[in-house]
Order: sequence, then structure tokens, then C-alpha cells
Amino acid sequence: METTDVNIDYYAERATEYDITSGYQHATSAATMAPIKARYQLAFEGQDVLEIACGTGYWTRTVAVTARSVLATDVNPKVIAIAKQKVEAFSNVRFQVASAYTLEGVTGPFTAAFAQFWWSHVPSAKLREFLDTVHSKLRPGSRVMFLDAMRSRHRLGRRVDESGDVLEARLLRDGRRFEIIKNFPNEEEIQALLADITDDLVFRQYPASGCWIVSYKTV
Repeated sequence: METTDVNIDYYAERATEYDITSGYQHATSAATMAPIKARYQLAFEGQDVLEIACGTGYWTRTVAVTARSVLATDVNPKVIAIAKQKVEAFSNVRFQVASAYTLEGVTGPFTAAFAQFWWSHVPSAKLREFLDTVHSKLRPGSRVMFLDAMRSRHRLGRRVDESGDVLEARLLRDGRRFEIIKNFPNEEEIQALLADITDDLVFRQYPASGCWIVSYKTV
């Protein structure tokens, strides 16, 4: 089985417990995420937003507060079913089952796009292909934002596979073990990948919440 398929299976099986184990419900997490959420709501205010790998909808709901419209996509119908419950009060949100690598059936153009904790799951060899696919759905000058985790200690350990991607062990609450792609790019690597296909690129780290954000406009 391809490692990317393992990632899909893992998040499908984790869907019902993700909101419990992700830490989003903790008061400390809410406090550290507040300025980041505010930044997203400001950046996407009045925009037609494409969300990649929406998961269970935490960030879908965050962006929907100010966006004109949101199309939230994910390859997993299980997580979309949960995400839909979070945004029942929003008439500006739609969902679509679609692979982040092809976005088949997704029609634009959109004026903005984002993905949270997804960049790290993309094999390094597929990153440029993934970005080109996302950009193909956007108008020139669209705002794009990615948020992902900074490197931290992981008690189950990590290893590097033959392609140079980091594999990280993950356990579900029932004890099942998965080994998923979880890369930790640095600022220089991100800047180098995006330099010739973006404008207005800004990279920031948020150590208190353990994440980084890259924001840019498509050329």
C-alpha cells in the first residue's frame, strides 16, 4: 500500500475521534489559536474560498464567518459528514469529495485557497504538482495560506523512507498503529519551492501554538 493511501486510511479511521484527540477543544489551544483564526478571517473576508483537505471542519467554520463562499474538499466522505454538522448554520459553505492531488470535478475559479496541517502529509516529490493543481483552480492574484506543525518530539518515533519523506507512527484510541507521512520543512525549503510561482510571500512561525504559516498570492 502506498504511504499516501495509509494517510487516507488513518484519517478516515480517526474521523470520529479527531475532535477529541486534536486538542482543539482545550482552553489553552483556543487561546493560542485565536490570533491565527483572526488572521484567516481577515485574509479571506468576502472571498470565494477553496479549502483543501478540510477534515472535520474546524477551519471550515472559522473561515466561513467572513468568506463570501467556501467550497470545502476532502477525499474522505467520513470526515466531510462530520464537518457538515459544524457548519449547519452557514449557508455559504458547500462540500465536495475530491483528492487534493487532482481536485477532479472542482470548478472555479476561486479567489482564495487554504489548507491546514496538510502540507506536511504531501510527499516531497509531489509538492510542486499539488501546488500547480491548487493554483489552476484560482484566479491570478488569489490569496493562498498554508498552516502546519513545527517539528516537535514524538514519542512513537520517526524515520525517513527511501524517498526522503519523514514517516511518523500514530496510534488510534483502540491501539491500532499507522505510519503516515509527516514532513517538517524549514522556511528556506518553503521559500525555494514557492519563489518562482508566487508573489507577496510571507512566512511566520507561532511557537506558542507549535505551527508555521505561509501566505502568498498566485502570480
